[in-house]
Amino acid sequence: MKQEARISVTSSHAVDSSREIRTIRAAYLLTSFPLTSWYSQVDAVQSRLGVDDGRWGLLLLVAPLVTLCSMRVYVSLVPRHLAHIMLNGALVGIAVDVFFIGRSRSQFALVVCLVALGLLNGVCQVESNSRAHAVEVLSGRQIFTSCHGYFSIGVLAAGLTAFGTAQLHMSFVAHFSLVLIVGMAGVWMFRVRPLPPASEVQVGSSSETLTAAATPRSPRLPLVALMVLAFVLLGIESSVNTWHAKFVETGLHLPGYGGAAYAAYAAGGLVVRFSGDAIRRRAGALTLFTVVGPLSVCCLLWALLDANAVSALLAFLTLGIALGIAYPDVLKLGAELSTDKAAERVSKIITAGTLGVLLSNPFMGAVSEWLSVEAGFELLAVLLLVTAATLAVLRVHRKFEG
Repeated sequence: MKQEARISVTSSHAVDSSREIRTIRAAYLLTSFPLTSWYSQVDAVQSRLGVDDGRWGLLLLVAPLVTLCSMRVYVSLVPRHLAHIMLNGALVGIAVDVFFIGRSRSQFALVVCLVALGLLNGVCQVESNSRAHAVEVLSGRQIFTSCHGYFSIGVLAAGLTAFGTAQLHMSFVAHFSLVLIVGMAGVWMFRVRPLPPASEVQVGSSSETLTAAATPRSPRLPLVALMVLAFVLLGIESSVNTWHAKFVETGLHLPGYGGAAYAAYAAGGLVVRFSGDAIRRRAGALTLFTVVGPLSVCCLLWALLDANAVSALLAFLTLGIALGIAYPDVLKLGAELSTDKAAERVSKIITAGTLGVLLSNPFMGAVSEWLSVEAGFELLAVLLLVTAATLAVLRVHRKFEG
């Protein structure tokens, strides 16, 4: 039965669930576009400021560290009835902040902008994810994975914009100016409104079941193992986000292709996130990662041995597919460990993943300075292969155990 567009509540106003779904999806896109626009131009900002790789890795630690700290205290400081105001403000603020990153002329100014970016990103993560869950409850529709798909659309748009400005020989400041325009216009068009408390919602019997038991093919992993997986996966993902341009343009000697590689990476994540629910139902969680992960390693090694546009784009496309589904799968498995403590377990997984993000940039900066950026990506390939192989062995072992 088709879900009705409006869900009745005991208060005086009905909730337009279709509008709320559009709004929360837009919020994910408006978070990822400015954030990954910054990622796609990291190498250009570093070159303008003249910072060496080691120090640059430490500077890149600022934003995720602030995000981690702000996520842990934000909910306790801000009343829930102000959540929509905070999300609107953070979406505007993150676009403005990225614009000022493009205007930074000193390391101090950049650090100030990165602190603000970390705070704003923390607010966006907390409010967008909690609101997506609330909209699921209100609408009775499973939308969480597709919201991450819209996040990938923003990543894809950022990569294509970076590629376009490079091909047109335009400064990254022009890219960041577009970020400001899109952010302001997007919040004006998709302004976030307050949601009624869950206790006031009367969802009809036509609503879909929002939680389901783990599929038989999904591996049963303890919380500690899922936290380790989150640490590794988000560490790799953060390294790719931040260092892809330097790897492609300096390591592979493909100037101007950093944005295109990032767009290919985003396209892979986009496709797999919109099809993630169907894949999990058929094959189980983390199955696609165990298959595509080793394939992406092979493509990455091909690009390292024979650097050309095709091999580089294929490597980043397969990386996007492998990493795009893996972390959401880990979160899903964590939520399925316990129905009454799902939020607590998922928050621990997110914390472990954020720690991986924190350590990834200093690690890549040190390896790039002592060895090369190519060596850094070779180590990422080894880590990815070991992770996928370990999951494959666990899956086979479980099959033999019956």
